[in-house]
Amino acid sequence: MLFSLDLSGTWSFALDPKGVGLEQDWAASQLADTIALPGSVDEAEKTPLTTTATMAYLSRRHPYIGKAWYQRTITIAAEQGELFHWLFLERPHGQVDLYVDGIKVARDESLSTPNRFFLGKLAVGEHVLTMQIDNSRFEAVGDSHLPRNPDVAHSKSDHTQTNWNGVVGRLELQSQAAGIARLAVFAPSRSIRIELELEAYDTETFWPTFWKGEHSDIVRFTLRLAGQEQLVVDHPVQITSALTHATITLDLPEAARLWDEFDPVVHQIDAEWLRDGQALDRATSQFGIRSITTQGRHILLNGRRIFLRGTLDCAIFPLTGYPPTDRDGWRKAMGTAKAYGLNHIRFHSYCPPKAAFEVADELGLILHVETPIWAFLGTDPALDRYIHAEADRIVAEYGNHPSFLMFAVGNEVYGGRMHAFLERFVEGWRSRDDRRIYNGGSGWPTTERAQYVSKPEPRSHRWGEGIGSRLNARPLETRTDWSEWVEKVPMALVSHEIGQWCVYPDLQEIAKYTGVVEARNFMLVRDDLAAKGMLDQADSFMRNSGALQTMLYKEDIEAALRTPDFAGFQLLGLQDFPGQGTALVGVVDAFWDEKPYVTPKRFHEFCAPTVPLLRADGFVMRQGEVFVADLQIAHYATGALPASQVSVRVVDNAGHQHGEWSLPLRDLATGALHDIGKVEIPTATLPEGLHEVLITGNGFANRYELAVLAASGQAALDIVHDLDADLLAQVAAGRSLVLAAAPESMVPNAELGHTVLFWNTLWTRDQPPHTLGLINDLDHPVFASFPALEHSSWHEWELTHGRRAFDVSELPARHIIRVIDDWNKNRDLALVAEIRIGKGRLLLCAADIETDLDQRPVAAKLRVALANYVSGEGTAAPEVAGADVLSWWERVRA
Repeated sequence: MLFSLDLSGTWSFALDPKGVGLEQDWAASQLADTIALPGSVDEAEKTPLTTTATMAYLSRRHPYIGKAWYQRTITIAAEQGELFHWLFLERPHGQVDLYVDGIKVARDESLSTPNRFFLGKLAVGEHVLTMQIDNSRFEAVGDSHLPRNPDVAHSKSDHTQTNWNGVVGRLELQSQAAGIARLAVFAPSRSIRIELELEAYDTETFWPTFWKGEHSDIVRFTLRLAGQEQLVVDHPVQITSALTHATITLDLPEAARLWDEFDPVVHQIDAEWLRDGQALDRATSQFGIRSITTQGRHILLNGRRIFLRGTLDCAIFPLTGYPPTDRDGWRKAMGTAKAYGLNHIRFHSYCPPKAAFEVADELGLILHVETPIWAFLGTDPALDRYIHAEADRIVAEYGNHPSFLMFAVGNEVYGGRMHAFLERFVEGWRSRDDRRIYNGGSGWPTTERAQYVSKPEPRSHRWGEGIGSRLNARPLETRTDWSEWVEKVPMALVSHEIGQWCVYPDLQEIAKYTGVVEARNFMLVRDDLAAKGMLDQADSFMRNSGALQTMLYKEDIEAALRTPDFAGFQLLGLQDFPGQGTALVGVVDAFWDEKPYVTPKRFHEFCAPTVPLLRADGFVMRQGEVFVADLQIAHYATGALPASQVSVRVVDNAGHQHGEWSLPLRDLATGALHDIGKVEIPTATLPEGLHEVLITGNGFANRYELAVLAASGQAALDIVHDLDADLLAQVAAGRSLVLAAAPESMVPNAELGHTVLFWNTLWTRDQPPHTLGLINDLDHPVFASFPALEHSSWHEWELTHGRRAFDVSELPARHIIRVIDDWNKNRDLALVAEIRIGKGRLLLCAADIETDLDQRPVAAKLRVALANYVSGEGTAAPEVAGADVLSWWERVRA
């Protein structure tokens, strides 16, 4: 463009919920209300405040879905009278119908790129622009397979950014004499190629003159190379029609630096079309010198193998309800991702605005972008055309950005014709544009022409596995990797949406929702806890479930890192997802703010370019055994890791070191998983308890929890499996009993697992587990004999596996080991608890402390701890009448 007029500010406005504006010719009328643009109807609070609450998603305070009209007067200056004009809307949301002086001139519906409307020449003076935006009118971008949930694409769903109405970002009237319609930079090396499309504008219908006669047309390129003097190159062009294609090749100096994850150097190119020395149009773009290719199962950036450490961006922006169009907004999100060790972001069923690409370019992030769909393919011709049109627009608008390295149709697509649709999509783009690599659908299916695929199988918990999933079905081992799945596909394999590990809601977060949505789902949880007398436990529920969540993410990430020939992972997610039933899966909240239970530095230990890894059969040792593990290092940094030493130390919970070993480290080439050697740690001299095995080296660190348990012997306990009035009378007289109830002896409540729950129980239709880990009351005397942290540790798998917690909702027991329930139920659950009845004590133990104790050292140790406690004096447990205990047991007993 040659000139631009900023159109931000106050516009005339009218809601049109009944759709009468067209019939009543509102485009030619003065609209009565006003609104500020950029902005949305929600932000302007043009509808009544809602009061309804749902656990499905955040609640819009002032929602509106339907037609809305926007209007303002513009003035064409005398010096612009001979120019051609465009209306530029950076990001509207909905179908836009545009009127100039009451006459309809254009329509657009892109959800991914700016809407540009060609207005042609306008007479000098005032003109009225009127827009009708309809956010009830979209192609079927979100019509997925999910029953009763037809609106799931993150481009328009209330589960994510909200289905807002308005325009955000830049609003401009842009003026030019002709058009640089395309400026594409192909820079896989310093020998770059520039592809141009020049458009001539001519108002003559029958005898156009623009490309007639003798003229000198050149395109002047100014290359602003980072840290270098600018280069100016004039390229002559011959204009013989309204459309001119030109391809220019240039050799940049050797000093022009490449772009990659570790050195994200961004350059700029300016193009100016000059005719007879007069400027007709100008265009500018940033670009980077880099290549992206695949070699077998590996992804190569500038010829170096990379490993994707990714998360999803699901268009969650609670203050505005739409993605930011400024760099600062994206620096918050993307800077947080970098701080937690990530190098990759997948935009789930939407494409972000320009500012996201600009910030990713600066930070060295690798972006995977999708067209705005989560839908059936091949059944709706209008949708199929729309997908191709959106893909064309996305690449034309953002294709020069070096961070834009991966492209796919959308999320988890379906349909009998989807395979052919996806093959055509990938084949077409691979033949047209090699600046990125291509896939069909994220998650599935495998597209044979794809350069990479993402699949949900290589992760620790898959949809529908329930408590049969790996980390629930067996104790932790770190031998498992995803080689089985790697071998099933010939191309690069990325794991799809790994994790989905939930944390209890942070109710303090409610106050942060000061924008267009309110966290009424959190409020429902808060009010339920208050009604059940457990609101004071909310912070503990969050912190302790979060600590377990972090452990689970660590193991999921490390399983990917220790898989040979694996291409990477995409977390779901680093950030909370407050929709789809409230899926609080993030270690940062919906605002990209750190949660209090894990720091970016700690997360970065196991999610980084270089990570030391231990492969071991287990992490529970009997004192005297030798802990044996194989040490590997996953190294994907910019260059080789120089020879040095790796230190292995054992440190107890009090910070005392109990041994140190060193392993020699040779030079390690980047882009590989390296075997370093065997780690052997004798435990005979280690004190009983929980220890950390700390691994450190030149710029890397990691840690593993190791439980060392002394021999337990056979501890005497007075155990019963049922209660009756006679037994309770004996307790009242001074007997101490342990009620060790079998799972089948109690009415089903929550299905107990070792992990936290997956995604959330509402969206998964109550898939187990239904719990969020344990809280160990470390002030209780039992823990003088039983090693534990406040939160769940890996060794406690032995206590929870196959068990059912006590529901003590109507029993005022002291929790020794509390079970954190699903926030949708908030049952008062205990794995181990106690009460007083008269002179005696009744301990409730849902863990199995009776069978195969010679093979179950953790259960044996808990039994010893309970026996030690029972044999002592005193208890802080509340006193309950025997009749009340019996009444409670009758309610919970099967």
